Amino acid sequence: MMAAEPSSAASAAAEDLETLALDSSSSAAATATASASTDPLLRPPPSQAAAGNHDAFVIDDFLEEDDFLPAPAPSVSRPLAPRADAAPPVFAKITVSDPKKHAEPSGGGVAGGVIPGSGSYFTYLITTRLAGGGGELRVRRRFRDVVALADRLAAAHRGLFVPARPDKSVLEGQVMQRHDFVSQRCAALQRYLCRLAAHPVVGHSPDLRTFLTEPGAIPAFQPEAPRYWTTTVNAAAPLVQAKAGRDLFGMFKGLKQTVVNGLVATKPPPVEQETDTEFLAHKARFEDLQQQLTTTSQQAEALVKAQDDLRETTGHLGMTLIKLAKFEREQATCNSLRRRAGEIHNFANSVLKMSRSQIKLNSEIVKHLGSIHEYLEAMISVSHAFTDRSNALHHVQSLSADLFSLHTRAGRLESSSARDMGHEWSTYQKVEGLKETIRAAEAAKSDALREYESIKENNKIEIKRFDKERRRDFIEMLKGFVVNQVSYSDHFANMWTKVAEETEIYANRGS
Repeated sequence: MMAAEPSSAASAAAEDLETLALDSSSSAAATATASASTDPLLRPPPSQAAAGNHDAFVIDDFLEEDDFLPAPAPSVSRPLAPRADAAPPVFAKITVSDPKKHAEPSGGGVAGGVIPGSGSYFTYLITTRLAGGGGELRVRRRFRDVVALADRLAAAHRGLFVPARPDKSVLEGQVMQRHDFVSQRCAALQRYLCRLAAHPVVGHSPDLRTFLTEPGAIPAFQPEAPRYWTTTVNAAAPLVQAKAGRDLFGMFKGLKQTVVNGLVATKPPPVEQETDTEFLAHKARFEDLQQQLTTTSQQAEALVKAQDDLRETTGHLGMTLIKLAKFEREQATCNSLRRRAGEIHNFANSVLKMSRSQIKLNSEIVKHLGSIHEYLEAMISVSHAFTDRSNALHHVQSLSADLFSLHTRAGRLESSSARDMGHEWSTYQKVEGLKETIRAAEAAKSDALREYESIKENNKIEIKRFDKERRRDFIEMLKGFVVNQVSYSDHFANMWTKVAEETEIYANRGS
């Protein structure tokens, strides 16, 4: 009976994901149905509504054949290893630890990453284990090195969904001295670097390898001039590992504003005449996905808060029952009253044990639902990649307009030279000068077109990868969440069964 309930829960949850407007690239899953796992959490029976409507969402449309491969236990941090279709990882493990405070040399400024008014900064020890038994390498980096890395990666991989780096808060000068802030920054930097390393393209970047393995300062990034790109990548605020108590849902509350800030930080792209209908459909779908993730994030926050309120209330009940048992024992005048006080005390202990178990359960809920928030945060990277495309197209269109104007001017000069023989030489010089300018503009347009096409291809590849990983991660999230709920439900049932057995004597007396 217990196994049937998770199956229904997972089926309902999967049907609710219809609003995510998934692409249809997973139609090949139908051919894998016969050989796929019969795990009810991965492939629950379709609902009656879905069976009666061929257009309705069914779980088969959500999965592909390789979605049934063994998956690691859900975790707040994404694994370093890329997907099966990606190149082998360069880095096996990355950790950020041991923050140290340094005095800023004379002449330093805010541009150097110094905390305003503090005259000091922190460095972080980054330990990287190379894949294939390559050993460990250790380097120390400050936050401005991370900024330089992010700028380089954004310029080198336009059109890719490059993970956004942790934000440098405007209040940093006031809070940086707090130990918890420094610890959160360590966690945020580690998450960021692990995400970079897990990316199938960025993870093989020479810039990332230099950052992780070569000692010495990282020079600030100087973009090529003229720079028409407006993508900003410093939008991801730290999401720390969940703790007990109120901190359990702190990560949910801050993430919504983080995403808003990250999207606002990207200047609105120019209005482009995009004619790729497939891309426009994907773009609209991602906008809908962002809204769905935002709404789901709010509900996840509400769930964790309610669970934490229940945990806190249960704990208070247990403590008051302990006090009640103590009062009963002190006021007891016979053995039966003392036994009743003992039973109340045992019941109070069970309530407290339940409260402590709820702390672990809530932590697991945060861990499993973390995929929602990670993908909501990833929408910042998606927005930046699409902005790269918009800016590139706008640049091509601007050069095309300039070329049209140059050709028009050249044509007018050639016409006037035919009518005005007295200024033939000067007109000829102007025409030749314009022709040279036109050749340079045509070369610039060709370069811009190549970059635009490259960004388009990057967008296409990333959209496919994003959808595939999202399908897999959401199935892992659903399965992990349901299995965890079943496990703790069994634990709570066994606990209260034992209490019921111990107090059965009172039930018999009542009957």
